[in-house]
Amino acid sequence: MDVDRTGGTAVAETLGAHGVDAAFGTPGHPLLPHLAAAGLSVFTLGTDAAAHRAAAAYRRVSGRTGVVVAGDGPDPDVPDPLLFLTAHGGGTVASPDAAAGTVAAALAAMHRGRPRAVQVDVPPDVLAQQWHGRSAAVAPPAPPVADPDAVRRAAALLEAAERPLVVAGGGAVGAAGEITALVQALGAPVVTTAGGKGVVDDGHPLSAGASGRLAAVAGAVADSDVVLVVGSDFTCPDGVTSIHIDLDETRLPRNGTGVGLLGDATATVAALRGALPPWRTAIGVVRAAALRAACREQARADGRAYELVNDVLRDALPPHAVLVGGTTAVTRLGSVHFFPVPAPRLFCPGGLAAAIGASAARPARPVAVLLGTGAFDTAAADLATAVQLGLALPVVVVRDGSDHGGADPHAVDAAGAIEVRATEPDDLVDLVADAFEADRPTVIRLG
Repeated sequence: MDVDRTGGTAVAETLGAHGVDAAFGTPGHPLLPHLAAAGLSVFTLGTDAAAHRAAAAYRRVSGRTGVVVAGDGPDPDVPDPLLFLTAHGGGTVASPDAAAGTVAAALAAMHRGRPRAVQVDVPPDVLAQQWHGRSAAVAPPAPPVADPDAVRRAAALLEAAERPLVVAGGGAVGAAGEITALVQALGAPVVTTAGGKGVVDDGHPLSAGASGRLAAVAGAVADSDVVLVVGSDFTCPDGVTSIHIDLDETRLPRNGTGVGLLGDATATVAALRGALPPWRTAIGVVRAAALRAACREQARADGRAYELVNDVLRDALPPHAVLVGGTTAVTRLGSVHFFPVPAPRLFCPGGLAAAIGASAARPARPVAVLLGTGAFDTAAADLATAVQLGLALPVVVVRDGSDHGGADPHAVDAAGAIEVRATEPDDLVDLVADAFEADRPTVIRLG
């Protein structure tokens, strides 16, 4: 019998049919009980913004669809490709069947071209209506396939290049193996953006790390005869021959010195690799070493204060642990440059809310947090949520000039977390190990 099947069931089962297994919401949202009843993992955070950050980290770390169930839709200034489910009413969804169909279409639309955020509003009365239908998955559209002639032109440019350079962004995280094989074949140094960190192992001899913001990279671009950009809006100056691979046509070069390849990064890089001869030049390793040294020295100019804590934390964590940062200097100027990762999806911003999402994405993988005082002081509600979930999170807090005073000195106790102090960065090794054995988050204040 279908007496207990409602519009909320229609939404939940449609999500499940598309492989969605988790959602992040705020208290009191009428859809959350339906999702929980259907077997989805539901994580309730204190604010819409926190749910957004948690879902974004879940997607970044797992590669699966992130779902936000909250009062607000996407933030135009934070274009994470997430599904936002709201329940305001007054829209076009007037029945459970329409809700199921609209959610299915939205999930497919998210992956049409460059991944993007989509909002579906299902009114509370529709969530409560009886539903006698069955959910069905809508296959996402096949990604565009790069034009073979354009691939051959790009391959010819790379084969003739004496000083190639590769730049990988967040749109390249699914193509890590193919990009690594390509840079090895080319003997090309590779730089990533912060979003593409780890696409090529930061310790690889051809990697110059997540250094896209630095002047040394701009110099390397100007000195290169061909620059391959994968999944990024990184722009090359006029006069530099560039090849861009992207799902977003607006990011492709429109001048006579570039080749644009509209297509999925994995398939397109593999096609490029297949069109090139199998060779590797030692000079690429030499160029990469020089660029890596120049980038590290430049990163020290404004991030030296955060180098040691990141070095020690790297030693304290397993190689495939996830590090979650914030938006302040200790992350932007520190971890991006001084916390190497061996693969993508092991580093993300978003603070304590993001740590909740990362832990949900990979429950068996250690997750640690490194924040400045300002980012930590505004996250008391997220700390309390992490305590309720019993997450064994080491939360390292360093002074980075981002605090503005007025923080509650009793916030950690009020949340029910453990609090300890590290006198020196080297103390973190034992304190982090202890934190992973705890039954709740441990706040480790450095200094």
